[in-house]
Amino acid sequence: MVVAALVELIYGSSSDWRVLTVIGLVVVTLGYSLRLLTEVPDRIPRLDIFFAVTSAWVAMSVVGAMPYLATGTLVSVEDALFESVSGFTTTGATVLQAAEDDPTTFAASSGILFWRSMTQWLGGMGVIVLVVAVLPSAGNWGMSLFQAEAPGPTGERITPKVRSTARHLWGVYAAFTVVVIVAFLIAGMGLYDAVTHAFTTVSTGGFSRHTLSIAHFESAAIEWVIIVAMFTAGTSFVLLYRLFRGRPGPLLRSVEFRTYVAVVALASIITFLSASPDGRGFDEFRSAMFTVVSITSTTGYGTVDFVADWSPAAQSVLLILMPLGAMAGSTSGGVKLVRVLAVASLAHRETLSQIHENMVRPIRVGGTVVSDRVASKVAGFLILVLAAFGGGGLLIALTGEDLLTAFSASATMIGNVGPGLADVGPRSDFSGLSAFAKLVCIANMILGRLEIYPILLALAKIPVPGLRPLMARTFRVAD
Repeated sequence: MVVAALVELIYGSSSDWRVLTVIGLVVVTLGYSLRLLTEVPDRIPRLDIFFAVTSAWVAMSVVGAMPYLATGTLVSVEDALFESVSGFTTTGATVLQAAEDDPTTFAASSGILFWRSMTQWLGGMGVIVLVVAVLPSAGNWGMSLFQAEAPGPTGERITPKVRSTARHLWGVYAAFTVVVIVAFLIAGMGLYDAVTHAFTTVSTGGFSRHTLSIAHFESAAIEWVIIVAMFTAGTSFVLLYRLFRGRPGPLLRSVEFRTYVAVVALASIITFLSASPDGRGFDEFRSAMFTVVSITSTTGYGTVDFVADWSPAAQSVLLILMPLGAMAGSTSGGVKLVRVLAVASLAHRETLSQIHENMVRPIRVGGTVVSDRVASKVAGFLILVLAAFGGGGLLIALTGEDLLTAFSASATMIGNVGPGLADVGPRSDFSGLSAFAKLVCIANMILGRLEIYPILLALAKIPVPGLRPLMARTFRVAD
C-alpha cells in the first residue's frame, strides 16, 4: 500500500497517497503485533493448516478492500470486497466503472489502480506458496498428480526445504516479471502500464487500468508479447525453473504440457474458423489465439468483444475453457489439465471394465501410474467443482439474471478467469449484479482459488453453533 502511495505521488494528483500510507502503516503495525503474539507449535494439525490457509486468504482480502473504501473509489462493502477478492485470487473480474472525464480508464486514482494490479501479483505469489508449502504438507490432496508430473524424489519441491523451494520459485516469478516489463517497454508501453500489466500478466490476473483492456493499445506487438507471457504463466513454475536451469527435458516430457499446447492450438483454430465468417485474416487469427490463451490461462485480458462479435459456437468454446485452467503448479486457476487427464484415464478404464470385468488396468497420466486413491480424490474434487458451478449459477439466476449471465458468471468465477458471457462479457463489468449475487461470486472466486477442500474442512473449525459438529460429522474429523 505504501508503494502504491508513492506511485500516486509520482503519477497521480489526488490525496489518495495519504490514505494509502496511513492504511499501510496501520496494517503493518497490526500484522507485526499479531506476529509477536503468535506462538507457532512444532507440529500443526492438518485441520488447522486448512483453517489457517482459508482464514489467511479471507483476512488478506478484507484488508485489501480497505483502500477502495477509504479513498471512496468504491462505496459499498460488497463492491470493495469483490474487487479485493478478484485481485488476490487473480480472477480479474471488476465492479469499477469508467471515469466520467476519460471513458477509456477506470474511475480510480493511479495509486489505487496500481494497488489493484499489485494485489494480483501478490496473489500469484501466494498461489506458489500454497502449492509448494501447504498442499504437500496437508497430504497431497489432489495435487499429488502435480508431483507425478514433476519428476524427481522431491515432487513439487525443488529442494527438500520448503522455504528454499519457495525462494527459488519466487526468483523465477520475479525474474519473469522483469522480463515481461522490459518486453512491454520495447513493444511501446509506458512505464506505468508496463509495470501494472506485467503484474497482472505474470499472475494470470488480467486487471488493466483501461476499460477496453489490451484493445486500448491497438498494438499487434503488445498482443504477441502478452500471448507468449500468458501462455508461459500458465505453465508449471517448477518445470519453468528447471528449464531456466538448463533442463528442458521435464517440461518437454510432461504430458500435461503437451496437452496444454494441444488445447490452445485446437481451440484457437476452432475459434478462428467459427468466430465470424467475415474475418479470416491474420489479425483475426491473432485475436482468436489471444482470447483462447487468455481464457485457458485464466488471465482474462480482452482484445475483442466476443459476446457481441463472435458466433455462439466460438463463445461455446470459451465457455468450456473457462473452468478448465492450464497446468498445475502455475498461477492460473481452474481445474488444471492434469486432473482432466487423470479422470479421462479413469473413465476409459471404467468403460473397458464394462466389457472385461476381470481386467486389471492402471490409471495413467502419460507414463506415470496414478493410484486409485489419488484418482478418487481428483474425481471427488471435480464433483465439488461441478456442484460449486451449478450451485453458484442457480443462486445468481435466482436474483433475476438470465441463464447465460448467471452460469457463465459462475463458471468464470470458479475458474478465476474474469470475463463471462452475456451481461458480464469482456466489455461489461459485474457492478450490475445484486449484492447477493456479488457475494456468491466472491465465494466462488475463493473456492476456485483455494480448490474447495481447505474451505470445506476449515468450516469444521469455525465456532458457529451447530456448524462445527455438523462439519465434524460430515468430514469425520475430531475437535
